[in-house]
Amino acid sequence: MRKYLYLVLSCIIFLFSSCKEPDLRAAYLQIDLEDVNNCVDVTDFNETHALNYDAEQLASLQQHNFTHVNLYVNGRNLGCWQLPCKVPILGTSSTDSTDVVILPCFRKTGMANTVQGYPFFNVLQKRLPLRPGETYDLSQNPLVYVYSPIAHFPYLETFNNSSSFTPNDSSSSSLSFQPTIIDGRSVGAITLNDGNGQHFIVESTPVTLPTRNYFVYLEVTYKTEANIEIGLKISTGAHANTVHPVGGIYSSDGEWKTIYFDLASIITSYNYTGAAVTNAILDLEGSGEKGKETHFYIDNIKIIYEPSV
Repeated sequence: MRKYLYLVLSCIIFLFSSCKEPDLRAAYLQIDLEDVNNCVDVTDFNETHALNYDAEQLASLQQHNFTHVNLYVNGRNLGCWQLPCKVPILGTSSTDSTDVVILPCFRKTGMANTVQGYPFFNVLQKRLPLRPGETYDLSQNPLVYVYSPIAHFPYLETFNNSSSFTPNDSSSSSLSFQPTIIDGRSVGAITLNDGNGQHFIVESTPVTLPTRNYFVYLEVTYKTEANIEIGLKISTGAHANTVHPVGGIYSSDGEWKTIYFDLASIITSYNYTGAAVTNAILDLEGSGEKGKETHFYIDNIKIIYEPSV
């Protein structure tokens, strides 16, 4: 009996002594701004979207200003993180890789409290060797995003040799976005001075936009010395060709920036119930400082949409 009891105790002691305690240390994932910007692959874009964009247009689709990421690890939502960030992750293994989904996010209308996931890329999942107690730099395994095949591009202006904008202001009727080269970019440029009234209004060619159950965003890359007000001219049953405010672009302090505006909310707020809004027009207005030249440069203007359900 004693031998039997001794054997049982020995087995229990052996089992407990052979069990390793779980490693409760966090692994850390380092994500920088460069890891989620300028990493869009457009090699097969024309083929997948049945378009014939030139090199300048394709390059414009690669320009973004993502400031945050939504992070998912092994199916768990770890929330939204402002870049750059170093994210602690529990439950990783010293031998197994970890499934990670990183969704780029942007500030709607440039405001920090309106962060939105970018809906126009295919979901990208990575298997990363995250180890307890160690920091993994995402640049070791670069992200490569591609546009969803159901993303549509009804309007794309790169100001390469021409402009689809025309003036709509009697005090500055000679003004238009004149394509020019600034900082090595082909851009649309307006210069205000005393000779042209210190104000401009320009309008795009008409575009057709969907109504409900769609993501619809306007993206603008710019460098300006003063503000630009952006509106969407649309017609309803009660009001024809009314300019509805979309948002403002503010002086960029000598830097190139990209800003995102939610056009779907503008369209929905005016109770459109049809399948599409036809003849929608972008309206851009700006003013300069008297006695001083004021420069407005726009690199790209894009409208993108896809179903939200």
